[in-house]
Amino acid sequence: MTESRIFRESNRLVFQGSFGLQQLHRPLAGLHQAIQEAAYVDVILDFSDCEAAYPAPMLALCAQVAKLHYEGVDFSLVLPRNDRLQRLFRNTNWAYFLDPRQYDPSTFRGYTQLPATLYSSAEDQYKAVNRIVNAILGAIPDIARKDFAALEWSINELTDNVLVHSQSPVGGFVQVSTFQRNKKRVSFIVADSGIGIPNSLRQGHPELTSDVDALDKAIREGVTRDKSVGQGNGLFGTYQICSHSKGFFQVESGYGKLSFYEPVGLKIGTEGVPYEGTLVVAEIDFSVPDLLQEALKFNGRVHEPFDYVESHYEDADAHRIIFKVADEANSFGSRIAGRPLRNPRNITEIGKRSVEIVINRLICKKAQTESVCAFRQLRECNSGHRRSFSGRLTRDLVDGFHYC
Repeated sequence: MTESRIFRESNRLVFQGSFGLQQLHRPLAGLHQAIQEAAYVDVILDFSDCEAAYPAPMLALCAQVAKLHYEGVDFSLVLPRNDRLQRLFRNTNWAYFLDPRQYDPSTFRGYTQLPATLYSSAEDQYKAVNRIVNAILGAIPDIARKDFAALEWSINELTDNVLVHSQSPVGGFVQVSTFQRNKKRVSFIVADSGIGIPNSLRQGHPELTSDVDALDKAIREGVTRDKSVGQGNGLFGTYQICSHSKGFFQVESGYGKLSFYEPVGLKIGTEGVPYEGTLVVAEIDFSVPDLLQEALKFNGRVHEPFDYVESHYEDADAHRIIFKVADEANSFGSRIAGRPLRNPRNITEIGKRSVEIVINRLICKKAQTESVCAFRQLRECNSGHRRSFSGRLTRDLVDGFHYC
């Protein structure tokens, strides 16, 4: 691979070789020079010679470009020459967010990653988080219910922080970048171009004189600028989850940078070029058992968050789980996707009515992972992938079908 080079030629920002987290501050400096110093109001982002691009710096760049575009700067994107990388830019929504006039929103629907999503309201955030946890639920087998709840809690908290604290004029960006099935790892990134953690925390903690001190304070339990709008445990809890699972965690905001990875541990330092806003990168390893019980402890007590399965599928009396096939996938009505459901060996009757499948919670209590595995199998059947309702799922987990 060609050596990484990122440099400015007039109003053109050129990306050569690899663009990873270590190179993030080079384009930030280039944008500042082109717009603030050279007074350009149109910038070309030239990735034609780029050979590799990674989600965290790309999402951070999308957030910065969105803010500058909001302020009146025009951007145009030159895609990489590499065909595979071109598809990646389109599928992840990077191309759309960097140059929405030239490129359409992504229509990619995969099981290994989700396109970058922009959200600017509570409703947008709710939909984005649901799409993420829904995809993870269908992509990773054998994930324990409580560990899944820990991941959902973390994504919810970090995306909510953007709406509550960042004061970003364009909202926030979130992306789930990889599902590593064999290693049971999930990576997600949240980025905004708001006032940043240091400026936000100083509103309630004026004693914080440096950006490094502010980031160090931000990952401590119960630290927030204003207790009336939050408990201040989002970054703390996410850091705890990542560190306990021996994953990866990084926060960049202002001139401060905080990271955790094995075997180095926690590192806090200063960057020469500021990130105007906040970037959080989290990677969680679910191969570590009892992640939730070990990590999410507030005031000495284990926190048990209200999770996606509970809110979407459990009946109010908590005695059964309801899976509404008609609500789960647009592809349900297609001939190929619906084939497993029309097979008499799987289900005796399918009509146009909504179907509720009631799953025995007693089975789920014996092994908490089964409640998640069951939904995964149901979704894959519903989407026309690999499995049908035949076998152990219908023999052991399904109590009956209810039509409505």
